[in-house]
Amino acid sequence: MMDLYKKKVFFRNFFRYFKSNKIIRRYLGKKILSNMQKKNPKGNLQDSAAVTPYVNKSGVVLSFDDSFRVKHWSDYGKDMFGFYDVKVTFNINAFHHFEQERHHTQEEIDLLLELQSNGHEIVHHGYKHRNALLYSSTEGIARWVQDDIIPLFTWMEQQSHSITGERFKKPVSYAYPSSAKNEMTTSAIVPEYFKIARGHLSGDNLVSINVSGFAPSICIDRNYIFDIKNIKKAMRTAKEAGKVLILMCHSILPDDISWNDFGWGKESKASGEYRISPSIIQDIIIEAKKNDMEFYTLAEVSGVATFIDSKFEDYIRENICTPNGWILIKSLTQVKEMDLSNRGICNLDGIQYFLGLEKIDLRGNNIKDFRLLDKLPNLKKIIK
Repeated sequence: MMDLYKKKVFFRNFFRYFKSNKIIRRYLGKKILSNMQKKNPKGNLQDSAAVTPYVNKSGVVLSFDDSFRVKHWSDYGKDMFGFYDVKVTFNINAFHHFEQERHHTQEEIDLLLELQSNGHEIVHHGYKHRNALLYSSTEGIARWVQDDIIPLFTWMEQQSHSITGERFKKPVSYAYPSSAKNEMTTSAIVPEYFKIARGHLSGDNLVSINVSGFAPSICIDRNYIFDIKNIKKAMRTAKEAGKVLILMCHSILPDDISWNDFGWGKESKASGEYRISPSIIQDIIIEAKKNDMEFYTLAEVSGVATFIDSKFEDYIRENICTPNGWILIKSLTQVKEMDLSNRGICNLDGIQYFLGLEKIDLRGNNIKDFRLLDKLPNLKKIIK
């Protein structure tokens, strides 16, 4: 058996060679795309009238790893994504990878919670970004769960926005650090802690709505496999198949921004190559909208609805679905009327899943932002 140190050296050298060889990257990219197309042959596209978001509509997940990059996400992504227009998934740790591995500052926590308030999902990415395979091979899977899974839930519960007081939703999804996983690590956390665990490259690299367990993604950072032409081809394949394509990225940075400007030292150099430009993301957004594809979060792909306001969630659990466990989107889409009067609700996040809603009573609440109601195509009567 290869000891832990030798494993680390082997994988580090392999990925350095892989990332430095453009010919190999281009070949593997074509193989991935070809395999995806073979397993999902072209068929007749569904009539747009027959597809429903969160139920059977094809889409894209943009998934961004490593929350020490939060300022990159906020500076170059927040305005581009808008308010619930293009929803994405941000995968966080409690610690900064560099700067002596400090905890996140309040400023960074505020930025993350502001992204959540714009409709984005905040996902569990490990308390200290531990490699699940390496850590569990020496410490055991139970210890990995105790040291890197449970503590981040606790840390997230303790945080709040310095001004609004908003708190993190409890994560539904997990993103493997370094995409390192196996069946044992996944079975240890799904379904006990998560509905879905995202990794990298498996099967045809597409998923269906309501997926549970492991979900593959394709890394599209500039040092990896796919260029924009292949990304667009993969998106069209997902559209033809009525499935969802999960794209993994890290930093959002214009090409002219130097990584050295962040002052994180030589040890951060490799991390600096995991970046994607805003222009590439804009091309993906344009392509998705041209093909009438939905932008989903990982939780939405797994069929789970989440809510910022606990009083709103309490109403859902008391009146519509089970009091415990996941709140499934499919149980919400058929609701036609809802009486939320005098519930003390402040935030309507989650209302977007009630696609069949025709009438809603919102009297006696503290809601100041009603923009999400515009996303309900059947809503005819609003009582404020």
